[in-house]
Amino acid sequence: MSTNIRAILYYRVSTKLQEKKFSLAAQETELARYAKQQGWEIVATFQDTDSGGKLDKAGLNALLDCVEEGKADVVLVIDQDRLSRLDTMSWEYLKGILRENKVKIAEPGMITDLANEDDEFISDIKNLIAKREKRAIVRKMMRGKRQYTREGNVWGVQPEEYNYDKATKELSINEERAWIIPFIDHLYITERASTREIARRLNNRTSTSKGKKWTEIQVLVKLKNPCYHGVLQKSFSNGETISVPDVYPKLRTQEDFETIQEIIARKRNRRPASPHILRDIDIKCSSCGHTVSVHKIDHYSDEDNYVLKHSYEPTRELCSTKPYINTRRIEKSFIKAVKDILKSEDIAKQYIDPSNYDNSQISELELSIKHYKKQTADIHLKKDRLLELYLSGRWSMEKLDEEGVKLDKELSEIEKALERDKNKISLLKANKLNYDSVVSFLSAVANFDTWLSTERQQQSIGMLFPTAILDVENEILILNGLLPQGVTLPINVPIQTSEEMIQEAILRKAKERYDACQKYINENPGTTLNKLSEVMHSNHSTLESDQLRFGKFKNLALAKGSTALREKRLEILRSAMKKHPDASGRELEKLTGINRKMIYKLTKEEGLGV
Repeated sequence: MSTNIRAILYYRVSTKLQEKKFSLAAQETELARYAKQQGWEIVATFQDTDSGGKLDKAGLNALLDCVEEGKADVVLVIDQDRLSRLDTMSWEYLKGILRENKVKIAEPGMITDLANEDDEFISDIKNLIAKREKRAIVRKMMRGKRQYTREGNVWGVQPEEYNYDKATKELSINEERAWIIPFIDHLYITERASTREIARRLNNRTSTSKGKKWTEIQVLVKLKNPCYHGVLQKSFSNGETISVPDVYPKLRTQEDFETIQEIIARKRNRRPASPHILRDIDIKCSSCGHTVSVHKIDHYSDEDNYVLKHSYEPTRELCSTKPYINTRRIEKSFIKAVKDILKSEDIAKQYIDPSNYDNSQISELELSIKHYKKQTADIHLKKDRLLELYLSGRWSMEKLDEEGVKLDKELSEIEKALERDKNKISLLKANKLNYDSVVSFLSAVANFDTWLSTERQQQSIGMLFPTAILDVENEILILNGLLPQGVTLPINVPIQTSEEMIQEAILRKAKERYDACQKYINENPGTTLNKLSEVMHSNHSTLESDQLRFGKFKNLALAKGSTALREKRLEILRSAMKKHPDASGRELEKLTGINRKMIYKLTKEEGLGV
């Protein structure tokens, strides 16, 4: 064997799954002896006391740094599972670093060259077997946990209303916090208070055991937890739920628990919220990142009024902008934006950044994809740590499941974003993402405001624009259109100012009043302005303003003494005198319907002569 091979020694034991044959001291002695026999130069040694399913370990990170610095030719381990029991993505990441730096994996009596397909295949099989062994050990431990639970034993973090003595394995009531459950039950059952109201009242009296503010979710957890009427209940990953009665000291009765569950079920099945075009869009606040949703509000008028605001008061208090936007400030702007974008590409630039379908964005998207891949690897590492926290007894199964769901949701969102960016690059490179594709997408909602019912509007808009960002400071709602090709298209919809909305409301009411006036005049020709003002309960100046905006009323009697009335009389009088030049004042009165006294007055002023 060549004597110029540089070797890194790596040995590892796990904290809870330690195996005697792989103790650190034994591994160190055997690896050092083997390297010496082969004539290899030991350039570094690293060790970890951590799980093999975890990529982010101090010793392994230092080892990879050493590899990337080109200081080694082989990594020597007692067995490959000391190096890795990683999930597929993390294992590929580790292999990639070793392969790129031409570093091989060595075990006593065997060397694996990852640049060789056969060697890599064998290495992948070893990693798979190591993962299966780890899962087998975990399954054995989980079986033990389930049996331990069936015997009525508690484990993990206990509710704050109880004390748990690990030495005697006894549960007792925490008198300082025990009042919380009766307090919640009374408000929920007797006063019919909502979970939000209960959280508010709790915050007026105390904080949570961790010193934080109460939320609706925390109250709901207390209402649903069966431990408060004595039942130990645990749900396991295999789908089994174990319930053991009379384990916890009781803080509520079985009857109260059943009543609470009935109330929760009734509230869950209540009538759905009124339809609204923005209701199916997942809108986030640009300031705090929390959800902003549509809420119906009470108003002095008969019309329905909706606002966009944070659902939970604690969230609203923490948000710097505290959004509270009347949806009318958005609806008309959104309809206008759709119609404007469809008119021409130049007009569309008011709402859509052309770089969204420009090839110059490809390099930026490639960086984004790299970032998403790194985030994905990080989440997989976090999921590995969750299991270790559970196995160490620091977390309960409920906490494990809760955090697992959060990470799965986060992973799902990242994977969707990753897929969208990949699709976008493909479309940009093929010149298939352009203004024409935008027009094709938006044409589906070109006339949605007049063709569809409110329910259908909500469904259609929600499918085409699944997410949005509300930017209150810049008065913009950024709607993320999901094109059929799986690409997101941001559309900037301006939010009307309150002043603009007030002016529009004034104009709308003025037009309604004008139309009502014209209808009355049509039904009652010759109505005077005075009469119209009396019937419509509007003063003269208001009706005059309406005529300046929308045009003169048709068939309205001219006002006495007005210039218009004088000119009208003169026109009629001249026409009659032209046809009957010798007519007397009395005859003209009969022909024109104008008072004889007024005829004499007008003819004298105009020098017409009668």
